[in-house]
Amino acid sequence: MWRDIFVTIIQLIVASPIAWKEITKEERSLNSFTGRFFHPLIGIIALAAFVGGLWFAREGGLPGALKNTIVSIVAVYGGFYIVSYTLNEMAPRFGLVKNPIIYQLFTGYASVVIYLLYIIIPFLSDFFILWLLALYTFYIVQTGAMYYLKVPAGKRLNFTIFASALIILTPSLIRGLFTFMIK
Repeated sequence: MWRDIFVTIIQLIVASPIAWKEITKEERSLNSFTGRFFHPLIGIIALAAFVGGLWFAREGGLPGALKNTIVSIVAVYGGFYIVSYTLNEMAPRFGLVKNPIIYQLFTGYASVVIYLLYIIIPFLSDFFILWLLALYTFYIVQTGAMYYLKVPAGKRLNFTIFASALIILTPSLIRGLFTFMIK
C-alpha cells in the first residue's frame, strides 16, 4: 500500500499524463481511493505536523504540536471536501456532468503537491518559499482535466485556473482561519 501511494505521487508529479491515463484505466473506486491513498496520506500529514510542531517549531511543545496537527488535518480534509463539492456543482459550466465520486477522486489526486507540502513544511517552517511549489498544481490539474475528466478544449483553461485556485487556496484559507481561531 505505501509503495502504491509513493508510486502514484511520483507519477503524478513526474509523468502526470501517464498517471492520469492509468487512473482512468483502472477505474478506481472511492473506497479504494480513500482507504488506500487519501487516509494514509492524512495520517502521514498528521504525524509530520505533530513531530514538526513538537521538535522543529520555534515554540515547540505538546500544546503547539497538537494545535498544529488539528489545524493541518482540518485544512486538508476540509479543503478536499469543499473543492470536490464545488467542482461537482460547477461541472455543467465546463461542459461536464455532475458525479461527486469522480470529482473527489480528481481533487484527491490533483492535490498531491499540497499534501506533500503539508508533510514537508512542519520540518522546514522557515522556508516559506517552498509554498511556491504549490503552483505545480496547475500542471497536474491541466493534465487531469485533459486525460481524466476530458474537459472540452475550449473550456479547459478556465477549468484549470478555477480548479487549481480552489485546490491551492481552500486549504490555506481554512488553515489561516483555524490558526486565527485557536490562538
